[in-house]
Amino acid sequence: MTLTCRFRRAFITATCRSFILLIGIGMIWAVIKYMKYRWYKEEEETRQMYDMIVKIIDVLRSHNEACQENKELQPYMPIPHVRDSLIAPKDRKKMEKVWKRSVDFLAANESRVCTETRRIGGADFLVWKWIQPSASCDKMLLMPSKVWQGQAFHLDRRNSPPNSLTPCLKIRNMFDPVMEIGDHWHLAIQEAILEKCNDNEGIVHIAVDKNSREGCVYVKCLSPEYAGKAFKALHGSWFDGKLVTVKYLRLDRYHHRFPQAIACSAPLKPSNTHMNSMSHLRLRTGTANNQGNS
Repeated sequence: MTLTCRFRRAFITATCRSFILLIGIGMIWAVIKYMKYRWYKEEEETRQMYDMIVKIIDVLRSHNEACQENKELQPYMPIPHVRDSLIAPKDRKKMEKVWKRSVDFLAANESRVCTETRRIGGADFLVWKWIQPSASCDKMLLMPSKVWQGQAFHLDRRNSPPNSLTPCLKIRNMFDPVMEIGDHWHLAIQEAILEKCNDNEGIVHIAVDKNSREGCVYVKCLSPEYAGKAFKALHGSWFDGKLVTVKYLRLDRYHHRFPQAIACSAPLKPSNTHMNSMSHLRLRTGTANNQGNS
């Protein structure tokens, strides 16, 4: 075989192998991108579901309060009516999956919302009815706000990433800026987070976005492992009557927004040992224990 033929064969072989390698790399890259896209879509749908649940509960609470003032009102609301009042007609197809997940979540996890079948206008409808808390719950509701009120659901693969992604977190629904009073209310929010994560020695920076309509608080930890621990402590908790949700935030984006956090390395701790924001949970645990012993 001549030198030219050998060179040509070697060139063709190298070209084919390079082409196959590029195809393999391209396929791996496509799979990674697709997995990231699916994870992002799942996270977005889960966030939308939690937001929808908060809106549904607000509607049912408001209707229940109206029923207390006007005895002529029916104490229940047709589920389709609630949906139509919260989702614009043009968005109903797009939000169909989010709505279904919200309905299923309330049926499985929210004891204050009762689902019944009622005959309205000659047709049977599924309706929601807000159940008044018991006397013991009323005492809890009279307690000062800014307290943790229990876990809404257990974390699983659908609502919790398997691994800690970054050392930074974005927490939603910690407050309503319209309802807050005074100049230092944000300190109570920070204190509540530190008390809920009392066993976490990796929180080094907390920032409350006081103008956020979503009630956002940002947290930086020493490592992704500490952030994962905070995620599990906070995500899916009830706080001050709101369902708290958490997502991971990239470190570079966090530092771009809060450059002062770059130098933060000292772990933050609650300012005292009273753990005021956890008092609701302690009272509820004590009540449950007393009922169990009786």
